[in-house]
Amino acid sequence: MGDHLLARSVSISVFTGHAELRVPDRVRTLSARAPGVGRAAGGVAVRIGVFGRGHVGAALGHALAGAGHEVRYGVRDPAEDRDPPDDGSAGLLSLPEVGRWGEVLVLGVPYGAVQEVLKAAGDLDGKIIIDPTNAPKPPTDERSSSQIIAGFVPTARLVRAFNTVPAEVMINPLFENGRASTFVCADDRLARVTVQSLARDIGFDAVDAGPLSSACAIDRLLAVWRVLAFDAGLGRNLAFELLRR
Repeated sequence: MGDHLLARSVSISVFTGHAELRVPDRVRTLSARAPGVGRAAGGVAVRIGVFGRGHVGAALGHALAGAGHEVRYGVRDPAEDRDPPDDGSAGLLSLPEVGRWGEVLVLGVPYGAVQEVLKAAGDLDGKIIIDPTNAPKPPTDERSSSQIIAGFVPTARLVRAFNTVPAEVMINPLFENGRASTFVCADDRLARVTVQSLARDIGFDAVDAGPLSSACAIDRLLAVWRVLAFDAGLGRNLAFELLRR
């Protein structure tokens, strides 16, 4: 974790609450409940391409579309997908098409499918790619799973974010006593700032966690989340907040 975080006195709060996974209208109602939610940063809409339409891809797509950004989903065969998006996005593209179209791309597929999807997407030179995926098991070396993914697309700008919250919280990061934090790691500072802005647009407290190597430390929060959610029986609708002093 970066020195700029270590220099502060911080603590982590755990929020629990109730949110529904696939409720697109829920995203649109957030603008009435919190500043900065429901409108694009600086009034500028960003073209966001989402690889895949699973729980994570759909949740982030719903939230970002509800915040005023242009969202399209990339799938292997758009003609075969008989379930069109219902979140106000412009629809479906192929993986290469969404890779070319999006200014920012989101990995909305399971970790095990990432390498194949990125290969199918083609040239992603210079693209900002948000990685919210989690490997089933930690890598055996000292790298994070995001650093491994970055090796698949060495000319892209990979950003680790949203991986310590479930899809339910991605749709609605606001709790009665605060908002969920997401920890944003990337080697490219501009890419990191861009993703922080997008995270704030959908209601998150976006924490600059430094370079991509910080993901190794941040990922330990996921283990804590799993213990609380499943072993302690708190359920999936919980998240961490970073308190600063």
